[in-house]
Amino acid sequence: MTIVTMSKLRAIVPQSATRPLLKELGELGCVEIDSSADRLAEEEWAEVLAKYAAPPQAEGFLGGLASARELLDRYAAVKSGFLSSRRQVTKREFQDEAIVKQACADADIINDLGRQVAACAGEEGRLTARKASLVAWQGLDVPLDVKSGKHYRILFGVSPAGGVPAQELVDEAASKEAADLTLVSSDREQNYYLLLVYAGLFDEVMDALKSKGFSVVGFKDVEGTAAANISLLDSRIQEIAGERQVIVDQIVAMADKKASIEMAIDALTIESHRDQVLSGLAGTKKTLYIEGWTPAEAIGGVTAILENYGCAYQFEEPTDEDEEEPPVLLHNHKLIQPFTMVTELYSLPTYKSGLDPNPFMAPFYFIFFGLMMADVAYGVIISLAAWFILKKMRPPEGGVMQRLMTLMVYCGVATSIWGLLFGGFFGNLVSAVSGGMLGHEVTIPAILFDPMKDPMNLFILSLVFGWIQLMTGLGLNAYKLIKHGRAFDALCDAGFWMILLLGIPVTALSVLGGSSITAGLVVFAVGALGIVIFGGREKKNPVSRLISGLGSLYGATSYLSDILSYARLLALGLASAVIAQVMNTMGTLGGGSVVGWFVFLLIFAIGHTFNVVINILGTYVHTSRLQYIEFFGKFFEPGGRPFAPLFNKTKYIEIIKEGN
Repeated sequence: MTIVTMSKLRAIVPQSATRPLLKELGELGCVEIDSSADRLAEEEWAEVLAKYAAPPQAEGFLGGLASARELLDRYAAVKSGFLSSRRQVTKREFQDEAIVKQACADADIINDLGRQVAACAGEEGRLTARKASLVAWQGLDVPLDVKSGKHYRILFGVSPAGGVPAQELVDEAASKEAADLTLVSSDREQNYYLLLVYAGLFDEVMDALKSKGFSVVGFKDVEGTAAANISLLDSRIQEIAGERQVIVDQIVAMADKKASIEMAIDALTIESHRDQVLSGLAGTKKTLYIEGWTPAEAIGGVTAILENYGCAYQFEEPTDEDEEEPPVLLHNHKLIQPFTMVTELYSLPTYKSGLDPNPFMAPFYFIFFGLMMADVAYGVIISLAAWFILKKMRPPEGGVMQRLMTLMVYCGVATSIWGLLFGGFFGNLVSAVSGGMLGHEVTIPAILFDPMKDPMNLFILSLVFGWIQLMTGLGLNAYKLIKHGRAFDALCDAGFWMILLLGIPVTALSVLGGSSITAGLVVFAVGALGIVIFGGREKKNPVSRLISGLGSLYGATSYLSDILSYARLLALGLASAVIAQVMNTMGTLGGGSVVGWFVFLLIFAIGHTFNVVINILGTYVHTSRLQYIEFFGKFFEPGGRPFAPLFNKTKYIEIIKEGN
């Protein structure tokens, strides 16, 4: 029910021991190291310490390794199975520096081959572009480097295809009698011409043609006809393609290096993280100053490592007077742990609040999710699908994927439990198929009640759960205040509200029992009177205190709306059931014929898949909303900073124990 207690760590470490020390702390995975260089902003620290200039050892290699892996993925991709898992290696193999060095050397070779492929592709692109510029002239049996004579000039030119018609330009040149303009070819963008003109009339002809959109083009470093040049270019492009394929084949031949390259990426990524930590430290010529946080329960293991490297150290328990807020680490039972991601998506509680909401939130989340889906078959599908992903992918323990899939396993179980209570199996599949296609209706009786026939019962049940969760939230608020020595505030800010809300079930039970509602009214009155009297207790003026108290009592409307918000349990539960029944009804319209069964199976597969997917999303969102708004709003103090220890986090490989 409390957040893990943190201890402030301060240590002076010999510089020569810093890297191996950080390595062991990373393997331990329970020490967060802050930037001690920030202390240099304070004059008394700056007189003693200086920022440590740590030479990076890993960052320079990571880029090359990542580039090599990308090249292997591009040219030597190996098809992996659906939801493939990470490769398993032992700790000894993962820490083998020889493998990392060899992987870096292999990456250099692959990257060099990649540069050669890029050079071939670049040259091929240039030649292809050059060929494209000549295609329009390939029908012309005139060398593109033809020279003009003393009395005539030969030019190549173009005009926009959407401008003056080509024939008009040809006629314009012919009208000059000393010029001949031949249309060579046309495409969607331009018309292409060969112009032969008497030198003495060159300027006159050019002025006339330019006025109609004609412009001169030239061919640099081109000899012979366009067709001859295109033939040479085709030969060279084909030759380059062959050279490139030879290089690509060399990359493909190194496909077996991908595994070691991925392991090296993981190893050097961890080393790069250590480099970043070192770059944020301050120290003297021979020592470094480290400060950070560690769970109190892990002090023994951290102490052993520090003493092994001859460090001077101390641990301090944080106090409420400290300005620095310790990081937050939530440690819950294995059954509760997956639900922590729901809280983390909202915010972590502050360390000083001392209250972890997850043990109390998890049961409600479990119940509400199942109540909204409420179908045996849907629950089995959700749980099996999530379990399969966990077994197939083997995501990192404690990671988002691992917790999300485990959460879905639990939520699937809850869905099946409520499905049994409500009699849901793919909606009303059994009765729909037996009655509509087999001629003899069979039903699965609900253990509790059928929400489609008794929606009011589901509505009442939803409000009851809402009332219970709100009372739990107020109780947690009271506990938190009492823990911080504010028992009177707990009575005023939570106790009287709990008494007021207690009046709801007391009154309801009195009505159902046929007795007087006096008891309920008394409970309401006690709670309301306490709220009015003590709601404005911080005010010194009696009138202001009374007005403030009455204003606090007006907050009862907020509690009423909060309880009514739980009607979404009814809405989502009915929505899932209605969609399932609609799909079943549509599927059985074809009767028991062969075609009817085919139509049924098609609608069944598509309809229920849609229903499961869309309702998982809606149920997840609305169940979370009830926790964030209605429940957390009663006691939760958001804003905690997550505990971020040095940790050997890997992406491509999974480190296993020797002998596994």
